[in-house]
Amino acid sequence: MHLRKRLLLVVTAAALGLASSNALAAEAGDNGLGGDFSSVWFVSPLPNASFEDAPATFEAEVGVYQGLDDGPIATVEVFVNGDSLGEQECADGCVYPDIELAKGIHELEVVADIGVTAGVTVYVDEEVPPVDMGETGESGESGESGDQDGGEGGGKCSVSDRPMSPWSLLALPLLLLVPGLRRRRA
Repeated sequence: MHLRKRLLLVVTAAALGLASSNALAAEAGDNGLGGDFSSVWFVSPLPNASFEDAPATFEAEVGVYQGLDDGPIATVEVFVNGDSLGEQECADGCVYPDIELAKGIHELEVVADIGVTAGVTVYVDEEVPPVDMGETGESGESGESGDQDGGEGGGKCSVSDRPMSPWSLLALPLLLLVPGLRRRRA
């Protein structure tokens, strides 16, 4: 009986060591970065923002996260319906003030100098379309996919198709050891 417990403990420790190393990250295709990618996003306006009266004037605030990939983000460029509002330094976030939009549905996109992008849709004096609840009752957007891999999803968000983390499965053998340890101490 003790041999089985020791063997189970050794197998569990080896599996935990493998899971905590960069082996799983390298298999996932992120070059050992563990999912720490640089990103940009709109802090404001939020996706599907609605402005009552046209023309609408607002500022676009851009958030930046400096990940471990591709070097630091130094500049970003914001586009409205494909037209550039200009490029500016934006290592820690920045603001594009006094953006004026006429009545209609407008696409805002931010593009970083290393190639990462994000986008939002803004409605000026237009009705925001209802959110498709689907058959399962879960919230989600309908429309074209915004990711470049052809995955599903709306609003230009990234959806990962990676499997779940193995941590929950690795904890199961440890739970089997707990009763044996309690009996041994008693």
